[in-house]
Amino acid sequence: MVPPPIPQRIPPLTWRQPAFLWTPIALAAAIGWPALLFYNDYGLQQLVVIAGAAVFALALVTLGASWMLHRPPKTRRTVVMHVVIAGAIASCVAPFVLTQLLGAVADYSHSSAAASFTAPMAMALLPLAIVLGLPVALVSAIAFTWIALKRQVPAEPHDLLNDGILHSDVQPFR
Repeated sequence: MVPPPIPQRIPPLTWRQPAFLWTPIALAAAIGWPALLFYNDYGLQQLVVIAGAAVFALALVTLGASWMLHRPPKTRRTVVMHVVIAGAIASCVAPFVLTQLLGAVADYSHSSAAASFTAPMAMALLPLAIVLGLPVALVSAIAFTWIALKRQVPAEPHDLLNDGILHSDVQPFR
């Protein structure tokens, strides 16, 4: 009897049941903890929550696409990578969005500072955004993954060992 290939032996992750309870708790923990760092500044709290929601929206879309393609994630590391990559994308886009918003506010207020918000300023902020954004995305991804997802146990674990190979007859170095 030929054993099944290795990827079929590793069951995919599943949503912790009931999903309508655990998924919002996981999202609230993953998006909410960075907002607690700015408990004195309501404006920064809103910015962090919006950025976290955008990161998790992008990550959940890519995870949903992988589930739809019948390639669900088999390890928590895969889910963490989806969230960290979405966080990296958001971190790279954030300085450019910020300078555009500041330029729009300066134009609206008829200030002469509108010309001072340029692409080189956004490029100067890019390393700082990456250095701050990636660790936050990593910790949020780990929190989300451990709260919302769980491992499946193989349906019949005794069949995995009974693959037709006599494991007790192996005698190395003879």
